[in-house]
Amino acid sequence: MWSVSCKKKTVQVDEKTNPPVTNPPVVNPPENTTSLVYINSANKLAYNKFANEGESNKDNVIPDFSTAGYQGGGVALPDVPVKKTISAVAGDNRLNIQNAIDEVKSMPADANGIRGAVLLQAGTYEVEGTLLIDRGGVVLRGVGQGSNGTIIKATKKAQHNLIELNGSGSGMPEVGGTRKKISTEYVPTGAVSFDVESAAGFTIGDQISVYRVPNQEWINALDMAQYGWTAADYDVNFERKITAINGNTITLNAAIVDPIQTRYGGGYVFKTNITGRISNSGVENIRLVSYYLNDDDELHAWNGIELNRTENCWIKQVTAQYFGYACVSVSTMSVYNTIEECAMLEPKSQTTGSRKYSFNLEAGSSFNLFQRCYTDGGRHDYVTGSRVPGPNVFLDSYSINTKADIGPHHRWATGVLFDNVFGGQIIVQNRKAMGSGHGWAGAQTMFWNCKSSNYDIKVESPKGAKNWGIGCVGQTKNGAGYWESWGTPVLPRSLYIAQLTERMGSAAVNNITTAAQRAGSIQEQLRLWAGKGKLGGQ
Repeated sequence: MWSVSCKKKTVQVDEKTNPPVTNPPVVNPPENTTSLVYINSANKLAYNKFANEGESNKDNVIPDFSTAGYQGGGVALPDVPVKKTISAVAGDNRLNIQNAIDEVKSMPADANGIRGAVLLQAGTYEVEGTLLIDRGGVVLRGVGQGSNGTIIKATKKAQHNLIELNGSGSGMPEVGGTRKKISTEYVPTGAVSFDVESAAGFTIGDQISVYRVPNQEWINALDMAQYGWTAADYDVNFERKITAINGNTITLNAAIVDPIQTRYGGGYVFKTNITGRISNSGVENIRLVSYYLNDDDELHAWNGIELNRTENCWIKQVTAQYFGYACVSVSTMSVYNTIEECAMLEPKSQTTGSRKYSFNLEAGSSFNLFQRCYTDGGRHDYVTGSRVPGPNVFLDSYSINTKADIGPHHRWATGVLFDNVFGGQIIVQNRKAMGSGHGWAGAQTMFWNCKSSNYDIKVESPKGAKNWGIGCVGQTKNGAGYWESWGTPVLPRSLYIAQLTERMGSAAVNNITTAAQRAGSIQEQLRLWAGKGKLGGQ
C-alpha cells in the first residue's frame, strides 16, 4: 500500500488499482514522456502528484481510466450464438424483427446471462418506428455495416430512436440507514480510498454510491451563480464497489475523478440497490439509414441507437447515416458499456443546439468506452452532457467536417479521457452563458495525444480541479489549463491502453484492441475506413 497526504487525513490507495503517487526518484525516462504520468526506467507507469487550480496541496494524481468498458475493461465482447435468422420482407419489417427479438428474449439465459442473437440476413429492412431490446442477453446482428450488408432503414417521419436497449427503473436507489459521511477532509483526484465516519455495516463487495454534495461556497468559488447554477443541482452519484475495508477506511474498485472537500460540502457513501438494468445485450454488424426530406429535415429518425439503464452491453460495427442526433447515445445510468468500430455519417438536421451529437454520454453514465469510431459532418462528435460522472473514455477515434467542438459540452462532466482523438476544435472550457448557461463544461478532462486539423485545442481549468492537454497537436494552443508537450505526442501512445496493461496485463489489452492499435496510431486507418465496411478491410 502507499499513501496520499490529504491535509489532516491520510488516504490509503491500493497499488493493484492505481500505481504509487509518491514522487519517484530522479531517473532518465524515455524521450517524449510527461511529468505527471510517464514511463520510468523500469518501463512502468509512474505518477507525480499535483495541486489543483488555485490550491497548493499536491495531493492529486492522474486517475486510472482503464476501468471503462465492458466488464470493467480488458474483457472480450462475447460471441453470442444465433438463435433466430430472418430475411427482409417487402414493406415495414418492424414487427417481423421485433417478434424475432421477443422470441429470443423469452429463451432461458445461460450461466453468463446470454440468450442468443437475432441474425438479419443481407438486404434492406424498412422499419416504421422503434426496435426494442428490453431484456438481457439478446443481440441484434447483421452481416455487415457496409452498403452491401444488412441495412435497417428508418422510414418514420418523426423524431424517434431506431433501436433502443432499455432497462427499467429510475434514479439511484439508496439502501435506507446506510448513509455515512466522508470524514477525510480532502479526497483527491486519483485516490481509491478514504475514511468515513463509520464503516460499520459495510462489507467487501458492496455496491455503493460516492455521493458528492457541493455547497454554495463551491458555487461561489467557480463564480457560477450568475449562470443559474445552484448547489443542490450538482449533487452527483459516483457508482463504485468496495474492495477493502480497514477500520473506517474503505477502498474502491475505481479512482475518484472529482475531488471531495469538506470545505466545499464534502460527501457521503451509501449502499445502493439498483435493479432493472439489462446486461449482455448488443447490436452488431449493421448499417442504419434514416429517411430524410432535406439537409435540415427534423422529422425523421433522431438516434440510431440509445442505451438506457444498461450494464455490460455493447454496440459494435454499426454505421448510422442521415440521423439527426447520434449514432449512439448512452443515457440514463448506463455503465460498463463498449461502443466500438461505429460511424456516424452525414447527419441530417439543422446545424444548431441539441443536434448532431455523434457519440454522446448523458447524466449518470459511467465506465463507458468508445473506441475506433468515426464521424463525418457532426457538431459535437465525442461529447458529454451535464453532470456525467466518470470515468468514461473516447479512444482512437476520428472526425472530419466537424461543425463545432469535441469535448465535454456543459455543466460539470468529470473524469473523461479523450485519448488519440482526431477532429476539428477540441475544447474543455468555461462556456459561461453559452447555451442555457452551461458554465464549466468539465473537470478532470484529459486530452491525451489528441490532434486537431487546422483548429485550436483549448484547455481551461476550474478552481479546485484540473483539465489537461498532454501531447496534443493543433493549429493553436488556447487556454490556461495544464499543458505539456504541445505539438509533440508523448509516450505512452495511449494512456488508456498503458493503464489497462499495468492493471490487468497484456492479455487483457489483446482482448479489446486490434493489432494496429497496439502497434501505433490508427488515425490513417480510420480515415480510410470511414465507416464504409469492416475496419481493416472486408
